[in-house]
Amino acid sequence: MPVIYEPRGKAKEYSDLACNFYTGCSHACKYCYCPGIMRKTLEEWSANPHARTRILKQFENDAKKLQGCEKEILFSFMSDCFQSDEAGYLTSRALLISEMYNLKPQILTKAGYRATGCFDILKRNNWKFGSTIIFRKESLREYWEPGAPSIVSRYEAVKQAHAMGIYTWVSVEPVVDINEALAVMEDLKPFVNFWKVGKLNHFKELEEKIDWKLFLNETIKMLDGHDYYIKNDLKKYE
Repeated sequence: MPVIYEPRGKAKEYSDLACNFYTGCSHACKYCYCPGIMRKTLEEWSANPHARTRILKQFENDAKKLQGCEKEILFSFMSDCFQSDEAGYLTSRALLISEMYNLKPQILTKAGYRATGCFDILKRNNWKFGSTIIFRKESLREYWEPGAPSIVSRYEAVKQAHAMGIYTWVSVEPVVDINEALAVMEDLKPFVNFWKVGKLNHFKELEEKIDWKLFLNETIKMLDGHDYYIKNDLKKYE
């Protein structure tokens, strides 16, 4: 069964193809949708993250079949591909396999500094580095993303990638505080090539308290002159 797959639904807005190397994620983000998909509690999902069985071998098998494919492959949707040193090593091997078969992976991570060890590979292949950043305040990160690296770490990784000439993008999703999300955009505009912005989902009580039309309008103003994509679930508030 292929491990490089074509995402469906909302995930399709992020990438034509994807690969998930891990089961579980130590970041334990309170807004994570993966436990629900996997029919686990957040505690179960984050307690014992582990690499999928023979994942690199399976990835290489798929890479051979897709050799030269122009579609980007996101690393990854269902966990963070740099959530630990082991995950970082596995991801670096997958990047080298991608290089061997002329594929186009792109990274999305909250790991910050841990991801910088792969920047040389990204740079020489003109691949993209993305980071999920929805807060400026570390106190909010500690509450919502208790196992994830600091905001400073993520900011600095984006800035370092930009300084190296790597194409950078930031995912501002899910937004749980519109002022924090806008602050991230303001802080990082000089260092980001592309933005993807989407609303909070699966938290009905909190979602209903947020003025999404206001946020959409403020986002468009904030990112005027920059490249960005508004996800469909937020765009409907136009």
